[in-house]
Amino acid sequence: MRGERTQIGMGIVAILILILAMVPIALSGAGLVKVAVAPTASPSASTGPSGISVPVTIAATDPPPTPEGTPAPRPSVAVDTATSASIEPPTPPQSATPTPSPQPGLWRVEGYVVDESGGPLKNVCVVVGPHGCQKYSPHTDVQGHYFLDVAANKDVTTAFDFYFEMPGHETVWWHFTPGGPIEFNVVLKPSS
Repeated sequence: MRGERTQIGMGIVAILILILAMVPIALSGAGLVKVAVAPTASPSASTGPSGISVPVTIAATDPPPTPEGTPAPRPSVAVDTATSASIEPPTPPQSATPTPSPQPGLWRVEGYVVDESGGPLKNVCVVVGPHGCQKYSPHTDVQGHYFLDVAANKDVTTAFDFYFEMPGHETVWWHFTPGGPIEFNVVLKPSS
């Protein structure tokens, strides 16, 4: 009996260690942590025929800051998916890193945020849920592009509230239930 408890306890510890080892990888995939692999020579004979071991260096990265100021008040009415603006995506610079594809089992929610003249808006906070812009909320890039991957599940309907916030501009509230990958483009008007 005591031996069985020890084995169960050791199994739980092993699972916890495995989960903790996966956290840096998950954070790296979400863009919150950069994981750098640097090969180094090792004199140990147990490293294999190449004699190279691979240490992993982890460095946290912060998202771009939201511009200073107070975002516009939240709208009282949500817009429908059909109100997505017709936007011609800007051509990315040749030095731009391509956006990674979503992993299997995820649907991509993406689009562009532009001003009234069609110019891309950088650092627009894409607030998901009721808690306002947080440090790790998605933000638009220099092209005005944003994306977020959500679990793909046609059996469970989850409604989302996205708020597109930027100081000096009216906030747009988008309420939707994804049924697959979706693109939603937004024109942010200056606040009056």
